[in-house]
Amino acid sequence: MAILIITLPAQALKSATQLDYVISRDGTALDTQSSAPWSLLPASARAAQATQVVLVLPVERVSWHQVQLPPGAARSARLRAVLEGLVEDHLLDDVADLHLAVQQPLPAQGPAWLAACDKAWLLDCVREVEQAGFDIAALVPELAPPALGAGAAASVQLYALDSPQGPQWVHSSAAGLTRWPLQAAALAAIKPAEDVPVWAEPAVAAQAEALLGRPLFLQTSAQRALLASQGAWDLAQFGIVASRGGRSFRRMAQGLQQFSSAARWRPVRWGLWALLLVQVLGLNLYAYQQQAAVNQERRAMQSAFTSTFPKVQAVVDAPVQMQREVDQLRQRSGQLAQDDAEVMLSALMQTANFPAAPAAIHYQDGELKIEGLQLPATALSELTRAMQARGYQLQAQGTTLSMRARGAP
Repeated sequence: MAILIITLPAQALKSATQLDYVISRDGTALDTQSSAPWSLLPASARAAQATQVVLVLPVERVSWHQVQLPPGAARSARLRAVLEGLVEDHLLDDVADLHLAVQQPLPAQGPAWLAACDKAWLLDCVREVEQAGFDIAALVPELAPPALGAGAAASVQLYALDSPQGPQWVHSSAAGLTRWPLQAAALAAIKPAEDVPVWAEPAVAAQAEALLGRPLFLQTSAQRALLASQGAWDLAQFGIVASRGGRSFRRMAQGLQQFSSAARWRPVRWGLWALLLVQVLGLNLYAYQQQAAVNQERRAMQSAFTSTFPKVQAVVDAPVQMQREVDQLRQRSGQLAQDDAEVMLSALMQTANFPAAPAAIHYQDGELKIEGLQLPATALSELTRAMQARGYQLQAQGTTLSMRARGAP
């Protein structure tokens, strides 16, 4: 699913507003970049099958503040009220008129970044986009200050942008984002170190390089918007977008899509396919070995059967046929089997101590039934265990006791 990345205007979003946009089919590569009036942009996005939207808030629309959250505030249901109390003395506007967003995940201790922008302007933009039939996947800042911590000093960057207000420097550091006119005096105030990377849009690259006196990196606004969509920030907090759960699901789907198609994940995908192939081959090899072992056991059993009873021509079920042949040999030799009536009665009489003679005794197909017995539960349990030791199983149904050789059908 393609993703549409729109850089919002600094003013109100209207049908004639010219917007810069990017379409990425996997969320990592820039496939299409252009600009169009807002009234025509949805049709262009539909043609590219882009239904998810990432809105990029321009630099001049977002202010940044460091806040020190009290312990437990990150898990509080009143986090918005806590943030308002922390920054209301540092803002010129009424805090109720601002949309606030705090960095995620929040640090357990230490300062955290808080982003603020005009709520009415942002709500108008969000409403326009949602009414056009788009699902807003994220609200991201065009540029954000580096994460606070030990590595913040090493993450300082300088940008030369061609904004509607004129060319400007944007300095990203642990102090936040500061904007300056693209002039030598501003550069003298910023005092960037020699190892600080400088990124410039092509339109102002020559001017910025002349002021800086050293080479810099080119970066278009489309590339910057794509990088912003991949960042850690999402300003869609505190209900500014209709469905937080739906957006989370869409972001997860977007991540799965990137994993399935992005070039940077190709080695991982190959590795997973190779692992799956090895598992399938291993399971098939194991199944083949187990089947070979079963067949070997079956052949050994059949060989033992045919060598013992050479008159049997066809072996269908070796254990059953072997038992049948053994029973026939026993009958021809006059030997009694375990499930013969005489043997069963003898075993029962040697083990049981009936209080009275049974009313009737029946024997049929290896099952001995004794009727008219009145045995206590404890005596029946002891008798059952004793007969199991002799190789028989007992089952009582009322006053009838059934007896079979164990293993008999």
